[in-house]
Amino acid sequence: MERERIQYLNIVKIKNIIHLGRVLSIATIIAFAAQTLAETVTYSAKTGSLLKISGTSSVHDWEVKTRLIGGKMEWDSSFPLDPSKAELPKLTKIPKVTVIIPVRNIESGKQRMNEVMHGALNAQKHKYARYSLKDIKVAEAKRKAGEPLVFDTNGMLSVNGKSASVSMQITIAKGEGNKLKVSGKTKLKMSQFGITPPAPKVALGLIKTGDEVSVEFNWFVALKK
Repeated sequence: MERERIQYLNIVKIKNIIHLGRVLSIATIIAFAAQTLAETVTYSAKTGSLLKISGTSSVHDWEVKTRLIGGKMEWDSSFPLDPSKAELPKLTKIPKVTVIIPVRNIESGKQRMNEVMHGALNAQKHKYARYSLKDIKVAEAKRKAGEPLVFDTNGMLSVNGKSASVSMQITIAKGEGNKLKVSGKTKLKMSQFGITPPAPKVALGLIKTGDEVSVEFNWFVALKK
């Protein structure tokens, strides 16, 4: 009987140890997940943004724009986006940046031009232009407090159902209130995205649009509460 009692107690101890191990494992996983979430800082799109696209034609230069730029940025908290600081920490993790723009919100102010542009962009089928960041590096490590943060970036832009790599330098500066202003400028070609430069039928189709366009933006974001 004594031997059986000892065996029973040993079995109970083993079960208790296994149960404790499971509880500790679950607690560790929860703690790690909480720590991971706490280390990510999210900035969401706010009002005041502006995207301009300009180009040339055989008749005159042209420009279209939109103030609707959606999306968000998720940065590691070890790299605070604070232009007021002169020294920057080492950027060890690529932030997750996604941008979305409704194509039909890109307008020229002229109905006929909007129709031609939205048709060339196939806006009925591909309703959004999307951008996602793939790589980023600090362009100017030495800077004065208050100056914009400067980065060299590479990302993927999808327009008209086609995607192409886009490299550009961006700056992040202090905006009004609690906003940050993310700015950038680059040149693209419509043909990169399978877009045929528009040639309106007016004037017997003699109006030709250049393939290259200039894209410039100011995107306002703020910490998500």
